[in-house]
Amino acid sequence: MSQNVRESSLMAYDTLKTADLGRQEKQVLAGVALLIRTGQHTDGWVSRRQIAQITGLETSTVAARANALVAAKRLVEDGEWQRKCPITGRCVHMVSIPEPEGRAAA
Repeated sequence: MSQNVRESSLMAYDTLKTADLGRQEKQVLAGVALLIRTGQHTDGWVSRRQIAQITGLETSTVAARANALVAAKRLVEDGEWQRKCPITGRCVHMVSIPEPEGRAAA
C-alpha cells in the first residue's frame, strides 16, 4: 500500500524529535515520571490511562501526546509485551522513560 506524504508533513514529523515540548507533552512526561517515582508502575511501565488519571487529561489526548513523544524518542513503548493496566484490567502497550545513554546494563 502506497501513501503520499506531503513534504510539509515529513518536515513536521522530523521537528518532533528536536522541537520544544508543548504544555500537554510536558504534562504527560511529568505524569509518567510521577507514576514511576511514587511506585505506581508495573516494572517501570505505565499505561496511558494511568497518565490520563494523574494528569486530568482525556485518555485520547494522552494517547496522542504519548505517541508523539514515542516518535520523538522522549518516551519508549513496550511494543513487545502487553501488560495488564491497573485501572482497566485490559492488556495494553505501556510507556516508560528511556534509559539514559551510556548507562551500564544491570
